[in-house]
Amino acid sequence: MKIPNIFSKNFWKYFYFKVIRQPGTPESIARGVAIGLAVGLIIPFGLQLAVAIPLALLLKASKVLSCLFTLVTNQVTIFFIYPVQCLIGSYLIFQPLRYAEVKHAVSSLLKEQSYHALMELGWQLTLSFFAGGTLFALLLAVPGYFVALSTVRRYRALREARRAKRLAGGGKHRMRRHHSHDAEKSTTPEQ
Repeated sequence: MKIPNIFSKNFWKYFYFKVIRQPGTPESIARGVAIGLAVGLIIPFGLQLAVAIPLALLLKASKVLSCLFTLVTNQVTIFFIYPVQCLIGSYLIFQPLRYAEVKHAVSSLLKEQSYHALMELGWQLTLSFFAGGTLFALLLAVPGYFVALSTVRRYRALREARRAKRLAGGGKHRMRRHHSHDAEKSTTPEQ
């Protein structure tokens, strides 16, 4: 299987059209985007789909997009997002940590990826993770909802306008064809 080049214009164009052409109402599509972003930032990597799918079902959101947008945190981005998220979260709970501490703890957790390693992080870092994740989720999911909603609505309005224009223009064209076809019939002798 070929790995997509995420830096190419075609990849992002394909992704854009996959999002805006999803079935459902613009609101359900936007809810799916917001749920995916929020879950992707609040819930630890590996448990995200177990939370995103039931939330999407409960809130009548796009299940595909809620799963897809959890990938805001993936095997590449978690090494950047999680330490910053924990660091900012530590200030939100008024227990500031140093970046080196956070980065070391998160890196060791990501290497071992076990329940035991998670429990060894301690309450301060765990609470910092969720506090920072909640802040990041608010900063991304709320605007993400409105951006997705307006983008899908605009795309569908433009598509409908093009369809209406094509039908209006095509109707006249068809009429001319039928008239010329009728004229040909009248000039040909009947047998």
